[in-house]
Amino acid sequence: MTAIIKDREYLDFLSWQKKMGCPKTKLTLAEFSNTGRGMMATKDIKAGEVIVQVPERTLVTMKSLQSLYGARIARFGNKVNAHMIIALHIALLVQAPEESGWLPYLRLLPKKFDTMPVRYPPELFDLLPQNVQAHVHKQKAKIMSDYKTTLEFLRSNSDLLTRPLQYEEYEWAWLVVNTRCIYLDAKKQVAADNIALAPMLDFLNHTPDAKTEGFFCTKTKSYKIRTLLPYKKGEQVFINYGPHDNCFILVEYGFVTTSNPYNYVTVDNDFLELSIPGETPTAKKEKLDLLDMAGYFGDYVLHRNDVSFRLMTGMRLRLINPFHKSSVATQLAIAQWHDVINGELDQISSENERMVPIYIEKLCDEMLAHAKTKLNILVGTLDYKQ
Repeated sequence: MTAIIKDREYLDFLSWQKKMGCPKTKLTLAEFSNTGRGMMATKDIKAGEVIVQVPERTLVTMKSLQSLYGARIARFGNKVNAHMIIALHIALLVQAPEESGWLPYLRLLPKKFDTMPVRYPPELFDLLPQNVQAHVHKQKAKIMSDYKTTLEFLRSNSDLLTRPLQYEEYEWAWLVVNTRCIYLDAKKQVAADNIALAPMLDFLNHTPDAKTEGFFCTKTKSYKIRTLLPYKKGEQVFINYGPHDNCFILVEYGFVTTSNPYNYVTVDNDFLELSIPGETPTAKKEKLDLLDMAGYFGDYVLHRNDVSFRLMTGMRLRLINPFHKSSVATQLAIAQWHDVINGELDQISSENERMVPIYIEKLCDEMLAHAKTKLNILVGTLDYKQ
Protein backbone atom coordinates (compact mmCIF):
# COMPACT_ATOMS: atom_id res chain seq x y z
CA MET A 1 0.00 0.00 0.00
CA THR A 2 1.45 3.34 -1.08
CA ALA A 3 0.14 6.79 -0.12
CA ILE A 4 1.36 9.98 -1.80
CA ILE A 5 2.23 12.65 0.77
CA LYS A 6 0.58 16.00 0.14
CA ASP A 7 0.71 17.58 3.58
CA ARG A 8 1.43 21.26 4.12
CA GLU A 9 5.03 20.64 5.19
CA TYR A 10 5.90 18.86 1.93
CA LEU A 11 4.06 21.40 -0.22
CA ASP A 12 5.96 24.21 1.54
CA PHE A 13 9.19 22.30 0.85
CA LEU A 14 8.34 22.07 -2.87
CA SER A 15 7.68 25.82 -2.97
CA TRP A 16 10.99 26.43 -1.19
CA GLN A 17 12.77 24.22 -3.72
CA LYS A 18 11.27 26.17 -6.60
CA LYS A 19 12.49 29.45 -5.10
CA MET A 20 15.95 27.94 -4.71
CA GLY A 21 16.05 27.08 -8.40
CA CYS A 22 15.51 23.32 -8.19
CA PRO A 23 14.10 21.91 -11.45
CA LYS A 24 10.99 19.73 -11.47
CA THR A 25 11.43 15.97 -11.18
CA LYS A 26 9.42 12.85 -11.89
CA LEU A 27 9.46 12.08 -8.17
CA THR A 28 7.15 12.76 -5.27
CA LEU A 29 7.31 11.93 -1.56
CA ALA A 30 5.22 8.92 -0.60
CA GLU A 31 4.65 6.54 2.31
CA PHE A 32 5.51 2.92 1.47
CA SER A 33 4.33 0.01 3.61
CA ASN A 34 7.73 -1.72 3.62
CA THR A 35 10.22 1.18 3.72
CA GLY A 36 8.34 4.15 5.15
CA ARG A 37 8.87 7.51 3.50
CA GLY A 38 10.59 7.46 0.12
CA MET A 39 10.37 8.81 -3.40
CA MET A 40 7.85 7.50 -5.93
CA ALA A 41 7.94 7.87 -9.71
CA THR A 42 5.07 10.09 -10.93
CA LYS A 43 5.85 9.10 -14.54
CA ASP A 44 7.81 6.34 -16.24
CA ILE A 45 11.56 6.90 -15.89
CA LYS A 46 13.99 5.60 -18.49
CA ALA A 47 17.42 4.16 -17.75
CA GLY A 48 19.94 6.96 -18.02
CA GLU A 49 17.58 9.73 -16.88
CA VAL A 50 18.58 12.22 -14.21
CA ILE A 51 16.15 11.68 -11.34
CA VAL A 52 17.34 14.42 -8.98
CA GLN A 53 19.21 17.67 -9.60
CA VAL A 54 20.30 19.69 -6.58
CA PRO A 55 21.59 23.23 -7.26
CA GLU A 56 24.91 24.11 -5.69
CA ARG A 57 23.28 26.87 -3.65
CA THR A 58 21.22 24.29 -1.71
CA LEU A 59 24.14 21.92 -1.06
CA VAL A 60 25.35 22.22 2.53
CA THR A 61 29.10 21.65 2.39
CA MET A 62 32.23 22.84 4.17
CA LYS A 63 32.82 25.11 1.18
CA SER A 64 29.32 26.61 1.25
CA LEU A 65 29.68 27.35 4.97
CA GLN A 66 32.95 29.25 4.55
CA SER A 67 31.12 32.58 4.27
CA LEU A 68 29.49 31.93 7.66
CA TYR A 69 32.24 30.23 9.61
CA GLY A 70 35.42 30.46 7.54
CA ALA A 71 37.20 33.18 9.52
CA ARG A 72 36.06 31.64 12.81
CA ILE A 73 37.35 28.21 11.78
CA ALA A 74 40.65 29.69 10.62
CA ARG A 75 41.14 31.30 14.05
CA PHE A 76 40.21 28.06 15.82
CA GLY A 77 42.75 25.89 14.03
CA ASN A 78 42.60 22.49 12.36
CA LYS A 79 40.63 20.62 15.03
CA VAL A 80 37.36 20.80 13.09
CA ASN A 81 36.08 18.47 10.38
CA ALA A 82 33.33 18.78 7.77
CA HIS A 83 30.93 16.47 9.59
CA MET A 84 31.31 18.42 12.81
CA ILE A 85 30.77 21.85 11.21
CA ILE A 86 27.79 20.78 9.07
CA ALA A 87 26.19 19.19 12.15
CA LEU A 88 26.78 22.39 14.12
CA HIS A 89 25.24 24.42 11.29
CA ILE A 90 22.10 22.25 11.28
CA ALA A 91 21.84 22.52 15.08
CA LEU A 92 22.13 26.32 14.86
CA LEU A 93 19.47 26.47 12.12
CA VAL A 94 17.10 24.54 14.38
CA GLN A 95 17.71 27.04 17.18
CA ALA A 96 16.37 29.83 14.96
CA PRO A 97 14.48 28.10 12.13
CA GLU A 98 12.24 31.01 11.13
CA GLU A 99 15.22 33.31 10.59
CA SER A 100 17.32 30.76 8.73
CA GLY A 101 15.25 30.51 5.55
CA TRP A 102 15.64 26.73 5.72
CA LEU A 103 12.52 25.98 7.76
CA PRO A 104 10.74 24.01 4.97
CA TYR A 105 13.71 21.61 4.78
CA LEU A 106 14.22 21.40 8.53
CA ARG A 107 10.57 20.42 9.05
CA LEU A 108 11.03 17.33 6.88
CA LEU A 109 14.09 16.03 8.73
CA PRO A 110 13.53 13.08 11.11
CA LYS A 111 12.24 14.19 14.48
CA LYS A 112 14.24 11.47 16.24
CA PHE A 113 16.62 8.60 15.50
CA ASP A 114 15.35 5.84 17.76
CA THR A 115 16.10 3.16 15.13
CA MET A 116 19.81 4.02 15.34
CA PRO A 117 21.69 1.61 17.65
CA VAL A 118 23.54 4.56 19.19
CA ARG A 119 20.15 5.58 20.60
CA TYR A 120 19.07 2.11 21.78
CA PRO A 121 18.20 1.62 25.46
CA PRO A 122 20.59 -0.75 27.30
CA GLU A 123 18.21 -3.73 27.23
CA LEU A 124 18.03 -3.54 23.44
CA PHE A 125 21.68 -2.64 22.87
CA ASP A 126 22.79 -5.69 24.87
CA LEU A 127 21.03 -7.96 22.36
CA LEU A 128 23.15 -6.72 19.44
CA PRO A 129 26.04 -8.86 18.12
CA GLN A 130 29.33 -7.94 19.75
CA ASN A 131 30.90 -6.66 16.52
CA VAL A 132 27.90 -4.33 16.10
CA GLN A 133 28.24 -3.17 19.71
CA ALA A 134 31.91 -2.36 19.06
CA HIS A 135 30.94 -0.32 15.97
CA VAL A 136 28.33 1.59 17.99
CA HIS A 137 30.84 2.34 20.76
CA LYS A 138 33.19 3.88 18.16
CA GLN A 139 30.36 5.93 16.71
CA LYS A 140 29.30 7.15 20.15
CA ALA A 141 32.90 8.13 20.93
CA LYS A 142 33.13 10.03 17.63
CA ILE A 143 29.93 11.97 18.32
CA MET A 144 31.09 12.82 21.82
CA SER A 145 34.53 13.89 20.57
CA ASP A 146 32.97 16.15 17.92
CA TYR A 147 30.58 17.59 20.49
CA LYS A 148 33.42 18.45 22.88
CA THR A 149 35.37 20.10 20.06
CA THR A 150 32.22 21.98 19.03
CA LEU A 151 31.75 23.30 22.58
CA GLU A 152 35.38 24.42 22.58
CA PHE A 153 34.76 26.18 19.24
CA LEU A 154 31.62 27.86 20.60
CA ARG A 155 33.38 29.24 23.67
CA SER A 156 34.97 31.86 21.44
CA ASN A 157 31.96 32.08 19.12
CA SER A 158 29.08 32.23 21.59
CA ASP A 159 27.33 34.90 19.50
CA LEU A 160 26.30 32.11 17.13
CA LEU A 161 24.05 30.58 19.78
CA THR A 162 20.47 31.39 20.68
CA ARG A 163 20.82 29.12 23.73
CA PRO A 164 23.46 26.68 25.04
CA LEU A 165 23.93 23.69 22.73
CA GLN A 166 22.93 20.50 24.55
CA TYR A 167 24.44 17.11 23.70
CA GLU A 168 21.07 15.72 22.57
CA GLU A 169 20.68 18.60 20.09
CA TYR A 170 24.14 18.05 18.65
CA GLU A 171 23.77 14.26 18.52
CA TRP A 172 20.53 14.66 16.53
CA ALA A 173 22.22 17.05 14.07
CA TRP A 174 25.28 14.77 13.80
CA LEU A 175 23.00 11.84 12.94
CA VAL A 176 21.15 13.96 10.37
CA VAL A 177 24.46 14.47 8.58
CA ASN A 178 25.58 10.87 9.04
CA THR A 179 22.40 9.32 7.67
CA ARG A 180 21.71 11.80 4.86
CA CYS A 181 25.01 13.13 3.54
CA ILE A 182 26.44 12.28 0.12
CA TYR A 183 29.99 12.22 -1.20
CA LEU A 184 30.37 14.78 -3.96
CA ASP A 185 33.22 12.72 -5.40
CA ALA A 186 33.27 9.05 -4.44
CA LYS A 187 36.97 8.91 -5.32
CA LYS A 188 37.81 11.48 -2.64
CA GLN A 189 35.94 10.23 0.41
CA VAL A 190 38.66 11.45 2.77
CA ALA A 191 38.58 15.02 1.47
CA ALA A 192 37.42 17.48 4.14
CA ASP A 193 35.17 19.32 1.71
CA ASN A 194 33.69 16.19 0.15
CA ILE A 195 30.49 15.48 2.11
CA ALA A 196 27.28 17.41 1.58
CA LEU A 197 23.66 17.54 2.60
CA ALA A 198 21.48 17.63 -0.52
CA PRO A 199 17.80 18.47 0.05
CA MET A 200 15.40 16.23 -1.93
CA LEU A 201 18.13 13.74 -2.81
CA ASP A 202 18.24 12.66 0.83
CA PHE A 203 14.61 11.46 0.66
CA LEU A 204 15.64 8.56 -1.61
CA ASN A 205 15.86 5.20 0.15
CA HIS A 206 18.55 2.56 -0.27
CA THR A 207 18.53 -0.85 -1.86
CA PRO A 208 21.61 -2.87 -2.85
CA ASP A 209 19.94 -3.57 -6.20
CA ALA A 210 19.80 0.10 -7.24
CA LYS A 211 22.18 1.23 -9.96
CA THR A 212 22.87 4.96 -10.04
CA GLU A 213 25.68 7.38 -10.65
CA GLY A 214 26.12 10.73 -8.97
CA PHE A 215 28.18 13.62 -10.30
CA PHE A 216 28.59 17.35 -10.00
CA CYS A 217 27.72 19.09 -13.27
CA THR A 218 29.86 22.21 -13.72
CA LYS A 219 27.67 23.43 -16.60
CA THR A 220 24.48 23.58 -14.50
CA LYS A 221 26.35 24.01 -11.18
CA SER A 222 24.31 21.24 -9.60
CA TYR A 223 24.72 17.74 -8.23
CA LYS A 224 22.86 15.13 -10.26
CA ILE A 225 21.80 11.54 -9.70
CA ARG A 226 21.24 9.43 -12.80
CA THR A 227 19.48 6.07 -12.62
CA LEU A 228 20.86 3.24 -14.71
CA LEU A 229 17.64 1.28 -14.25
CA PRO A 230 14.13 2.14 -15.54
CA TYR A 231 11.15 2.68 -13.23
CA LYS A 232 7.43 2.51 -13.89
CA LYS A 233 4.99 5.15 -12.69
CA GLY A 234 4.03 4.38 -9.09
CA GLU A 235 7.22 2.46 -8.25
CA GLN A 236 9.58 3.51 -5.49
CA VAL A 237 12.84 4.95 -6.84
CA PHE A 238 16.01 3.98 -4.97
CA ILE A 239 19.68 4.82 -4.74
CA ASN A 240 22.52 2.64 -3.47
CA TYR A 241 24.47 3.72 -0.37
CA GLY A 242 27.27 1.30 -1.23
CA PRO A 243 28.25 -2.38 -0.84
CA HIS A 244 27.49 -2.59 2.88
CA ASP A 245 26.28 -5.48 5.01
CA ASN A 246 23.24 -5.10 7.26
CA CYS A 247 25.32 -4.62 10.42
CA PHE A 248 26.99 -1.56 8.91
CA ILE A 249 23.71 -0.24 7.51
CA LEU A 250 21.97 -0.67 10.86
CA VAL A 251 24.65 1.24 12.78
CA GLU A 252 25.13 4.00 10.20
CA TYR A 253 21.58 4.41 8.88
CA GLY A 254 19.21 2.72 11.35
CA PHE A 255 17.62 0.06 9.14
CA VAL A 256 18.37 -3.27 7.42
CA THR A 257 17.48 -4.68 4.02
CA THR A 258 16.16 -8.12 3.13
CA SER A 259 18.28 -10.38 0.92
CA ASN A 260 21.35 -8.18 1.22
CA PRO A 261 24.05 -9.81 -0.97
CA TYR A 262 26.79 -8.18 1.11
CA ASN A 263 25.74 -9.73 4.40
CA TYR A 264 28.23 -11.72 6.44
CA VAL A 265 28.43 -12.88 10.04
CA THR A 266 31.43 -12.35 12.30
CA VAL A 267 31.97 -15.42 14.47
CA ASP A 268 35.10 -14.52 16.47
CA ASN A 269 33.55 -14.96 19.92
CA ASP A 270 31.57 -18.02 18.87
CA PHE A 271 34.78 -19.60 17.56
CA LEU A 272 36.54 -18.94 20.88
CA GLU A 273 33.64 -20.37 22.87
CA LEU A 274 33.25 -23.47 20.69
CA SER A 275 33.89 -26.64 22.68
CA ILE A 276 36.18 -29.20 21.02
CA PRO A 277 36.10 -32.66 22.68
CA GLY A 278 39.50 -33.60 24.08
CA GLU A 279 40.91 -30.08 23.81
CA THR A 280 42.46 -29.02 27.12
CA PRO A 281 42.59 -25.36 28.24
CA THR A 282 46.38 -25.44 27.80
CA ALA A 283 46.10 -26.85 24.29
CA LYS A 284 43.46 -24.28 23.36
CA LYS A 285 45.66 -21.40 24.55
CA GLU A 286 48.66 -22.75 22.64
CA LYS A 287 46.57 -23.05 19.47
CA LEU A 288 45.27 -19.49 19.81
CA ASP A 289 48.86 -18.28 20.33
CA LEU A 290 49.86 -20.08 17.14
CA LEU A 291 46.99 -18.44 15.26
CA ASP A 292 48.08 -15.06 16.55
CA MET A 293 51.73 -15.57 15.57
CA ALA A 294 50.69 -16.73 12.10
CA GLY A 295 48.41 -13.70 11.63
CA TYR A 296 45.20 -15.73 11.65
CA PHE A 297 43.69 -14.81 15.00
CA GLY A 298 40.24 -13.27 14.66
CA ASP A 299 38.28 -11.78 11.77
CA TYR A 300 36.45 -15.07 11.23
CA VAL A 301 33.39 -14.63 9.03
CA LEU A 302 30.67 -16.61 7.31
CA HIS A 303 29.28 -15.33 4.02
CA ARG A 304 25.99 -16.35 2.48
CA ASN A 305 27.57 -19.08 0.35
CA ASP A 306 31.10 -19.23 1.64
CA VAL A 307 33.28 -19.81 4.69
CA SER A 308 36.24 -17.48 5.06
CA PHE A 309 39.71 -18.96 4.65
CA ARG A 310 40.64 -17.52 8.05
CA LEU A 311 37.84 -19.47 9.75
CA MET A 312 38.82 -22.66 7.93
CA THR A 313 42.42 -22.10 9.00
CA GLY A 314 41.45 -21.57 12.63
CA MET A 315 39.14 -24.58 12.69
CA ARG A 316 41.77 -26.88 11.18
CA LEU A 317 44.18 -25.98 13.98
CA ARG A 318 41.54 -26.29 16.71
CA LEU A 319 40.75 -29.81 15.48
CA ILE A 320 44.31 -31.12 15.87
CA ASN A 321 43.77 -33.53 18.77
CA PRO A 322 45.47 -34.75 20.84
CA PHE A 323 47.64 -31.62 21.00
CA HIS A 324 50.88 -31.80 22.97
CA LYS A 325 53.22 -29.15 21.68
CA SER A 326 56.35 -31.04 22.75
CA SER A 327 55.36 -34.25 20.93
CA VAL A 328 56.69 -35.17 17.49
CA ALA A 329 53.17 -35.94 16.20
CA THR A 330 51.86 -32.51 17.20
CA GLN A 331 54.89 -30.73 15.73
CA LEU A 332 54.35 -32.60 12.46
CA ALA A 333 50.64 -31.62 12.44
CA ILE A 334 51.56 -27.96 13.09
CA ALA A 335 54.07 -28.05 10.23
CA GLN A 336 51.42 -29.53 7.94
CA TRP A 337 48.96 -26.84 9.10
CA HIS A 338 51.48 -24.17 8.02
CA ASP A 339 51.88 -25.97 4.68
CA VAL A 340 48.10 -25.82 4.15
CA ILE A 341 48.14 -22.08 4.85
CA ASN A 342 50.93 -21.62 2.29
CA GLY A 343 49.17 -23.76 -0.29
CA GLU A 344 51.79 -26.50 -0.23
CA LEU A 345 49.31 -29.08 1.10
CA ASP A 346 45.55 -29.46 0.63
CA GLN A 347 44.91 -30.80 4.12
CA ILE A 348 46.51 -31.73 7.43
CA SER A 349 44.87 -35.14 7.24
CA SER A 350 41.71 -36.62 5.76
CA GLU A 351 40.19 -36.95 9.24
CA ASN A 352 40.97 -33.34 10.14
CA GLU A 353 39.46 -32.11 6.88
CA ARG A 354 36.36 -34.29 7.39
CA MET A 355 35.75 -32.77 10.82
CA VAL A 356 36.09 -29.11 9.74
CA PRO A 357 32.62 -28.74 8.12
CA ILE A 358 31.05 -30.74 10.95
CA TYR A 359 32.32 -28.28 13.55
CA ILE A 360 31.53 -25.25 11.43
CA GLU A 361 27.96 -26.57 11.29
CA LYS A 362 28.07 -27.08 15.06
CA LEU A 363 29.25 -23.48 15.45
CA CYS A 364 26.35 -22.29 13.26
CA ASP A 365 23.83 -24.31 15.28
CA GLU A 366 25.08 -22.78 18.52
CA MET A 367 24.90 -19.28 17.00
CA LEU A 368 21.32 -19.88 15.82
CA ALA A 369 20.29 -21.12 19.26
CA HIS A 370 21.89 -18.05 20.84
CA ALA A 371 20.14 -15.76 18.34
CA LYS A 372 16.75 -17.38 19.04
CA THR A 373 17.28 -16.84 22.76
CA LYS A 374 17.97 -13.14 22.16
CA LEU A 375 14.95 -12.83 19.86
CA ASN A 376 12.73 -14.37 22.54
CA ILE A 377 14.09 -11.87 25.06
CA LEU A 378 13.40 -9.05 22.58
CA VAL A 379 9.84 -10.23 21.93
CA GLY A 380 9.24 -10.50 25.67
CA THR A 381 10.60 -6.98 26.22
CA LEU A 382 8.37 -5.56 23.48
CA ASP A 383 5.30 -7.40 24.81
CA TYR A 384 6.02 -6.07 28.30
CA LYS A 385 6.29 -2.48 27.05
CA GLN A 386 3.04 -2.79 25.09
